[in-house]
Amino acid sequence: MKIFDSDDQLIIKKINQGSGYSRNLINIIDSLNNLHGTRIQIDMISRKANFLFETQCPEPTEEECQFGIEKSKELIELLIKHLILLRYLEKEELAVFFKPAQNTDSTVVFGMGATDMPSFSMSIDDQNVVDLLIKYVHKEIMPTPSLKNLEKNNFVSDKDIKFKKQFRATWTAIIVSILLGLYGMINNHLNSIGQENQFQKQIEEYQKSTDQISKNLDNLNKLKVDYSESIENISKEISNLSEKIQLALKHQTLESSHFTKDKVVSPDSFHSPVNSA
Repeated sequence: MKIFDSDDQLIIKKINQGSGYSRNLINIIDSLNNLHGTRIQIDMISRKANFLFETQCPEPTEEECQFGIEKSKELIELLIKHLILLRYLEKEELAVFFKPAQNTDSTVVFGMGATDMPSFSMSIDDQNVVDLLIKYVHKEIMPTPSLKNLEKNNFVSDKDIKFKKQFRATWTAIIVSILLGLYGMINNHLNSIGQENQFQKQIEEYQKSTDQISKNLDNLNKLKVDYSESIENISKEISNLSEKIQLALKHQTLESSHFTKDKVVSPDSFHSPVNSA
């Protein structure tokens, strides 16, 4: 995502609001930064460039030399900022660059320094900066609709806006999926708790039935009379218990750990007292 600082925004506004050859690197630099007392000289043949700093006398004073050193650093940064932005606008097809007329001058000089005053020069040593100066110095810059939209959108490009929308849509989908997953887990947990409670109630009912069977079997050992009624009661309780177990197995999946916590009466215990009687 390209971030345009305040200087970049001023340059883009100048391109959008300008007309004709005013939308040119030379005029943009002059109008926005006022190169007072300074000129930039470009030799198109040797591909060299210099700063020309105006002086009061043919020989610069120590103060003027120091000013030139500090000013040259500032201007290098200024040129780099302008040139990198123009290269970006061209690469992203946000502006169209063209030469309005053929220029045969071997030397280009621009700036606000007086030509009738003496000056001293300081070379621009970075060849990349010089090459970009030569590339853009004569070109007029025509903004595209996308560049005008960039300014209207507070300097957020259409590509970045689309990316942000996709980014938000993607993360919204992810968050919704996570929430649905959590809802499912919570719902399953609540259902599981409900099933466990229901299962516990069924176990308690089975326990009551087995306790009743055990009680009837104990009565058989104590009775010395006809115990056909007790046998009939035991048969009924066993039948009821069998039906409950079969019904529970159809609707619940029970873990073996549930059974270890509860009293379970084995089938052999149902018959051993009868046999001993």
